[in-house]
Amino acid sequence: MELTVHDLVYLKSMDQIDYFCDYPVWMDEDEMAQGIAVVRRMKVEAGKVAIGFRGDNRSKRFAAITTISNIKRVIRPFDVLINPYPATHVQSLTYIEKILDGFKWGIGGSIGFSMGTGINVCHENSDIDIILYCEKLQELDQLKPILSELQKSPQRVDVQVEILGVGAVVLADYLNHSSFIVRTSTGPILLEKESLIYKG
Repeated sequence: MELTVHDLVYLKSMDQIDYFCDYPVWMDEDEMAQGIAVVRRMKVEAGKVAIGFRGDNRSKRFAAITTISNIKRVIRPFDVLINPYPATHVQSLTYIEKILDGFKWGIGGSIGFSMGTGINVCHENSDIDIILYCEKLQELDQLKPILSELQKSPQRVDVQVEILGVGAVVLADYLNHSSFIVRTSTGPILLEKESLIYKG
């Protein structure tokens, strides 16, 4: 089973997770934490995957690791696009889908979770976390007009670009600064644009 960061996963058993801090009480109380997690960006041993659970507010987050064999269902950020948009974000997401026509993209964060699971955890002030997929870092240079259009959305939009075999970049940081951070499975890396040598 191939898993990538931002995937929603349904677990077969909560008994097959490893964690490194106290198990929070809310994990047994909040509906969204009952066997549903999001794949995290972390290097783990073969056959395992880093996951994170969420509760009903930002203070409730719990990191863990489980075996890939413990996963019974996977919902990817682009899979949620077949589901209805939350009522609070219909206008914004209808606008965004027109801007991103032709791109490979999906939705993460609270809105992606709500659309993927049917458990509503977003509200009208929730940011829209867009996940764009690119093959090469240099493709980001061509996305400035796209970001400009996305920022005209009625609600705040954050765009993270997942680059094949590299990691993730916050699009606004890349386009607007001379240095930027690439999030990798082994940790963040700070790069300077002028030091980059692009290859084909």
